[in-house]
Amino acid sequence: MLDRISVIFAFLQQDGVMKLDVIRLVRGKNGMRVEEVVQEVIAGDIGEMKLKEPILFVVAGHGIIRKVFHEEDEDGIRRVTENEDIIWERFDRDDGERVICFTRRDKIVLLEEELHGYQVPVIETCLWGVRPGEEILPANRERVCESAIGLAERFYHRGVTWSDLLKGGKRGDSLAALIAGKIKLVALLCLLGLLVVNYMWNTSVREKYASLQLEIASLERDVSNREELSREMERVVREFEGSGTGRVSVVLDRVVALVPPAVNLDMLVVNPLLKGLEEGKSVVTREGCLELSGVTADPGQVTLFTGSLSSSAFARQVKLVSLDRNRETGWFNFKIWIGL
Repeated sequence: MLDRISVIFAFLQQDGVMKLDVIRLVRGKNGMRVEEVVQEVIAGDIGEMKLKEPILFVVAGHGIIRKVFHEEDEDGIRRVTENEDIIWERFDRDDGERVICFTRRDKIVLLEEELHGYQVPVIETCLWGVRPGEEILPANRERVCESAIGLAERFYHRGVTWSDLLKGGKRGDSLAALIAGKIKLVALLCLLGLLVVNYMWNTSVREKYASLQLEIASLERDVSNREELSREMERVVREFEGSGTGRVSVVLDRVVALVPPAVNLDMLVVNPLLKGLEEGKSVVTREGCLELSGVTADPGQVTLFTGSLSSSAFARQVKLVSLDRNRETGWFNFKIWIGL
């Protein structure tokens, strides 16, 4: 779409005269090539050339200072880059040194305003400083063309993004004007496409918002259910604590003292539940009862244990509820009820 680009070199003279060179380039399959070179054009003739392609404006000559800074000279660099009255451009070299070309901002602004008056669409303004001893005037035309090609390649490498067009500024406004002038219908379709994308995006956001609202409502219900369950558990615990389990603490000590060394207790329950917990109903337990369960490698130890419990003074009744062998481990699992 923007296959043509022009580079205008403004060579400033000490007497205030400005000489302009215009290099018009075309981007092809093999890269950039120079299509036309117009030398020493006066500013008034620029408007008659009717340049409709992107323009890169390069200012060189008197008043453009080129200075090399070492990497550690941060103060010197800041004195240039943080001065609002100075326009500058920096180039980092492979040896760590930094080359900064700079000049007064008002000088560049005046040149840009003059070109703007001739309807020249300047996209970027660059500074071209020369080394001490080099010729300021544009005597080396080959070098000028090489620089123009390099600047054009840099422009195309950066490309044109929606961010450039939307944020405005010199680059954005000029590019937007060029594109709008070349493809007004396509620009309108792109705008329509943006509106469609924006509509779809807003629709997606609304759907996600509705989904999040449903998730929040579900979480609120879950929290409410958890709070209700917590209150129910607290009620069960209070009822269980009031069932008199504290009175059998001495009995528990005696039961533990009678456990044979070869027997491992897994669980000891005071007043076990007769049935599962039901919401809104009181806890139903087997009052005055202990429930023991454990494992042993010797079933005879279970018999010895039940005998010791039966002969104790605290046990009113001892019942071996189950004694099963685990086929995988060979150990015996047992359960005993003790009536107090």
